[in-house]
Amino acid sequence: MTAIPRALPSLAILCQALLPVFANAAPLQGLEVEARVGAMLDNMTLQQKFEFIRVNDGRMLPQLPSQGLPGTVAYDSSMGVHVGLGTFGAQYPSQSALAATWSINRAQQFGLAIGYETRQAGAQQMLSPGLNMYRTPYNGRNAEYLSGEDPFLGAVLGPAVVNGIQAQGIQAAAKHYIANDQEANRHLLDVTVDERTLREIYMPGFESTVKNSDPASVMCAFNKINGEYGCESHHLITGVLKGEWGFRGFVMSDFNSIHHAQKAAWAGTDLDMPSALAYTDAVMYDLVYSNQVPMNVLDDKVRRNLRAMVSYGFDKGLPTPTALDTAHGDAASLAVAREGIVLLKNEGGKNGSQPVLPLPANARIAVIGDLARQAPASPFGTAWAPPNRYITEVSGLQQLNVDTANVSFISSMSLDPATAVWYQPGSTPAALQPGLKAEYFANTELSGTAAVTRVEPGVAWDFIRGTNTTAGGATAIAGFNPAAGAFSARFTGTVRPTVTGEHVFKVRADGAFRLWVNGELAIDFDGTPVAGDVVNAMSVSGKTGRLKAGALYSVKLEYRRTTGAYFPVLGGINGIQMSWASLAAPDSLAGYDAVVVAVGKNAEYEGEGSDVAFDLPEYQSDMIANVAKVNANTVVVVHGGGPSAMPWSNKVAAALLAWYPGQFGGQALAEILYGNINPSGRLPVTIGRTAASYPTAAGYGTIAQYQPSGTFADAATNPSRKTLSYSEGVFMGYRGFDKAGTAPLYPFGSGLSYTTYTYGDLKLSSSKLAAGATVEATFTLTNTGTRAGYEVAQLYVRPAAAAVSRPKQELKGFAKVFLKAGESKTVTIPVDARSLAYYAAGAGAWQVDAGSYAIRVGSSSATLPLEAKLTVAGAMQLSTGSSNPLPAPLREAVKVPAGRAY
Repeated sequence: MTAIPRALPSLAILCQALLPVFANAAPLQGLEVEARVGAMLDNMTLQQKFEFIRVNDGRMLPQLPSQGLPGTVAYDSSMGVHVGLGTFGAQYPSQSALAATWSINRAQQFGLAIGYETRQAGAQQMLSPGLNMYRTPYNGRNAEYLSGEDPFLGAVLGPAVVNGIQAQGIQAAAKHYIANDQEANRHLLDVTVDERTLREIYMPGFESTVKNSDPASVMCAFNKINGEYGCESHHLITGVLKGEWGFRGFVMSDFNSIHHAQKAAWAGTDLDMPSALAYTDAVMYDLVYSNQVPMNVLDDKVRRNLRAMVSYGFDKGLPTPTALDTAHGDAASLAVAREGIVLLKNEGGKNGSQPVLPLPANARIAVIGDLARQAPASPFGTAWAPPNRYITEVSGLQQLNVDTANVSFISSMSLDPATAVWYQPGSTPAALQPGLKAEYFANTELSGTAAVTRVEPGVAWDFIRGTNTTAGGATAIAGFNPAAGAFSARFTGTVRPTVTGEHVFKVRADGAFRLWVNGELAIDFDGTPVAGDVVNAMSVSGKTGRLKAGALYSVKLEYRRTTGAYFPVLGGINGIQMSWASLAAPDSLAGYDAVVVAVGKNAEYEGEGSDVAFDLPEYQSDMIANVAKVNANTVVVVHGGGPSAMPWSNKVAAALLAWYPGQFGGQALAEILYGNINPSGRLPVTIGRTAASYPTAAGYGTIAQYQPSGTFADAATNPSRKTLSYSEGVFMGYRGFDKAGTAPLYPFGSGLSYTTYTYGDLKLSSSKLAAGATVEATFTLTNTGTRAGYEVAQLYVRPAAAAVSRPKQELKGFAKVFLKAGESKTVTIPVDARSLAYYAAGAGAWQVDAGSYAIRVGSSSATLPLEAKLTVAGAMQLSTGSSNPLPAPLREAVKVPAGRAY
C-alpha cells in the first residue's frame, strides 16, 4: 500500500508538468500520407495484401517486411495498460467513474495518461474507449463504458478521451460498434433495434468520436444487429461509419468475431484479429478470384491499415519503450476518483438534522466489508487491472484521521477466505483446534479412500501455484497435484460465531460444490459455467438461520473438479475458496461515531462474458439493514461498474457510489468522507428502486442473468434465447422513467455537494434558431454555501409538441463549473439545430420540426428550475454526414490543446 501525501496536490499543479511534446504526438494528415500509402499499395503482391488484413502473431497491424513495416502492438484495458497478466502503470478508475465526473478535462487527462503509459510500455495502440450504453443494470461490462445512459454524455467524453490518447502518438480504438450493451450470449445474441433508436441512442458516441477525434480504429461487436453480425453489417460499417460519417481509419474485429469471411470483407471489416481465423489465404483467394470480394474492396482494407501505420509515423520505426514514469498516471487516477465518486445521500443520523458527512478528522470509525481492506478492485476480463501500488479504503481513513487507532476494521463481518477462522471437527469449546479436515480424492466422485488426508488452515486454494494461501500458511499437497487433472475434495470442520444472528457462507470454485452448515444444505452449485467463452468462476453465497455466539456448528464442503473451462486469469481463478461472516451487527458498533460499510461487486461477480444481478451479492443488503439498526450514522459506499439495488437507502444516514475507484480510491474516498474534497460526481445513469422499474426490464427478461443466491437464470448457451429486442426504443434510461412517470431512487444527473448552488437569470442569445446557427443559453450560477466546489450545470431540451413520439426531455449540454464560497459565474451552454433534432428514418436525415422548444437548466434531470423558449420558424433537415452531435464550441473544447502531450 501507499501512504497519502500529507500535502495534497491540487489538480492545477498536477497538470503543470505536461511536457515535453512527443515527436510523433499528432497523426500526419493529407496528401503526403496518401501518396506514401499509395506507393506501398502499388508494390504489394496479392499474397501480401491478404497478409495485411489479418494478424495472428500477437501484433495488431501486421508486419510487412517488403515495405519495412514492423507491425504494431496493442494493449487493452479501460482501467490500465495490460502487459502480460499485470498492469504496466496506473490502475485508473472505471470508465463509468470517468462518466460520473462529467468533465472534459478529466477525460482528456485520462486519455493523455493512459496513452503515455501505453507508449512507455512499448505499444502503439490502446483498445479504448468503450462507447456502449448503460442500457440495463445487468450488463457485465458497464464498468468499461463512458457514455452512461445518455448519448450526449458519450458524445462529449468519447472524443475527449480519444484526442488525449492520440495526442501521445498512440492509436485509439472506439468499441464495440454497436449494440453490445449486454454480455449474456454475446456471440449468439441477435439484437433487434429500429434505425431511429440506433441513431439517437446508440450511435452518437461513436459518431461524435469519429467526427471530432478521428480515431485510428473502430472495433466491431460480437453480437448481431437486426440479423447481421456486427462485423458483417454493410449498412453499419460501410454505409454509416465509413460512408455517412466519413471514417478514414480501419475497422478491426472484436476477438475472432468474424463468422463469414465474405460478409465481413464486403461489410467493411478491415482486420481479422487476433487469430486470423476468417481471412485465410485459401478463403481470400477464392473470394477475390470469384469476385465475391472485388479487388477495390480488398485494396480499401489494405489502404486503411497502411494509412494507420503511415499517419502515425510507424513506417519510419516504432517509438522506443521507456522506463515507467508514474507521475501522470497517478495524477489522472486520483483526479478521476476525486471527481467521479457520487454522494447520493447525506442526512442526519445520531445528530438529527445535521448531515453525517463530512466526518470530523478525529471520528471513531468502524469499517465493514472486504472491499475496504483489499486492493482496489476491477472487473473480470479485459478490464482487469490489478494495481501495482494502492491505498485501501481502510488505510485512507486511517491516514487522514488524527489517530490511526480511531479506525477499526470489523473482522467478524469479513468474507475473506484467507482469514476465515475454522476449527477441526469434533472440537469442544474447551479444546478447539484450528483448521479443517481435508480429504483429496483421485477421482471426481469422492469415492474410495482419499489419496491425501490432512488438516488445512482454511480453503483458499490456487491450483496454478499449488498453494493454499490462508492465514495459517501456504503449502502444497505432498504427493498430490490438484492442477494435474480432475479430482474431488471434502472439507469438514466447525465454526464458532462471535455474534448472534444470521450468517453468510461464500464459496468460489472452478467446479461443482455443495456446502452444508449444521447438517443443512446451504449452497448447491452444479458447476455449469454461466458463460460460453470467457468463463469466470463466480462466487456463490448461502445464508443460514440464527446462529448463537459461542456455539459450535458443523461445516462440510464437497467439491468436484471435472473441467478446465474456467478462465484462471484476468480476475478468474483455478481453485476453490470458502469463507463465512456474520450478517448480524455486533452491539459494539453503537459506540462508534460512524460505521462505513463497503459493499458491491468485484471480479468475483462482474465482468466480461456474463451479466450480473441488480441486487448486491453476499446478502449485503441484509447486512446493511442490520448495521443501520445498531448505529444511525451508517455510511454505505457502493462499488461496481454501475449502481446496485439499494432497498436500504432510507435506513442509512449517507450513501456514496464509488464505482471502481482505482488505485487511489481509498485516498479519494477518505478525502470526501472527511471533507478534504467536496464531492462533485454526478450520476451518468438513473438508479431505479427495483430492477423491474427500468424501461429495459421487459425486453431483457431472464437472459443468462446471474443470481446472488447461487443460481443462474437460463444457461448462457440456451439456444431458446438468442434474440433480444430493444423494445423500449428511444425511451431508455431517464427517458423511459419520464415517460412512465416512475420516480427513480436517484435521478440521472444528480449528486450532492457539501455546499449549495442556485441558478438564475437564464437568457438565450436569440429566441429563434436559424439554420446553421448556434444559440447560447447563458445563466448565473452561484455558490450559496460556505465551501468551494464544482457544480455540474445541465441543459435539457423539451419540445412543446412533436410530430413523432419523443422523450419528455433530453440532455443536450452541460458545464462543470468551479465556484468559491459565495462566488457567482456566468455560464454559457450552446445549442444548435442538432440539439433539437430527431432521426427521421424515412428521410434518412435528422429532422427539426417547426415549433417551440423549452430550454431547461438545472442540477439534474429532476431539478431544472430555469426555462426559456426557443422557436424554430420552419422545419429543417440535417444531413447525417455533415451534422455533428456537438455544437461548434464543444467540438473545439474536446480537442487537446497544443503542448499538452508529454
